[in-house]
Amino acid sequence: MRSKHFRLLCAVTIVLLASMACNLSAPGNAPTATAQVTAQNVPTATEQPLPTASPAGKMTATPQPTTTLTLEPSLTPTVGLPVAQVIKASNCRAGPGGMYDLVLALKVGDTVEVVARDLGGGYVFVKNQNIAAEGCWVLQTNLTISGDLTPLPAFTPLPSPTLAPSFTVKYRTTDTCNGFSFVRFTIVNTGDAAFRSAYIKVTNLKNNEVTQQSVNAFDLTSGCILMDNIAPLGIGQTGYLQSDVFKKGSVKGQKMSAVFQLCTDQDLKGSCATQTLQFVSK
Repeated sequence: MRSKHFRLLCAVTIVLLASMACNLSAPGNAPTATAQVTAQNVPTATEQPLPTASPAGKMTATPQPTTTLTLEPSLTPTVGLPVAQVIKASNCRAGPGGMYDLVLALKVGDTVEVVARDLGGGYVFVKNQNIAAEGCWVLQTNLTISGDLTPLPAFTPLPSPTLAPSFTVKYRTTDTCNGFSFVRFTIVNTGDAAFRSAYIKVTNLKNNEVTQQSVNAFDLTSGCILMDNIAPLGIGQTGYLQSDVFKKGSVKGQKMSAVFQLCTDQDLKGSCATQTLQFVSK
């Protein structure tokens, strides 16, 4: 009996000792207080995605959203070639002058683009209306140009071919000015170069009176009045020449002879052609 009591006492003692051990704090540790935390509305920072590794081992940055901008209209105008309108029927040639081959005939009202200037001869280089890859030269005075030619390049033309100037001449009429008689002639340029000067010598075969003069134009006149100034006389164009005045009275009904020399440069220079003519003045 006493043995059972002894075992019971031992068991109770062990339980008491275990309970005391659980309630004791570990050395150096303070009792732990339970903290109450109240949640606040704090802005959440958004992390940017980190670069991802590409299969080749290079770091590839993740594209960020971009802002689309609306572009304003450009204030710089588009630069184009000057445009020219033909105001006088013109031959557009392989070079700046009547001695070059004809490329294109331009009619009044045609429009062409100006590509370049020459080196001071009064021509411009324009696009061929029929063949876009080609161009030709035309007199600038025969065009009305819209645009500035200053930025255009200045082309050096091809070497000038050998000139073959020629013309035909016909007696036109006998006229008077300030009481003096003179005779007029019609000239047609049938060659491949423009004429810029002429010499004319007319002889009255009845009294051997001679008149002669040199001119740098082929003007049309009536009496003492200038009707049309023609200088130079282009290829295919019609011009006019007149003798100097005869001072020995009227020459109407007289048999006469005339010598004409027309030259491609002023003052009877350049390439020249000569014709003679006999006629009876009327």
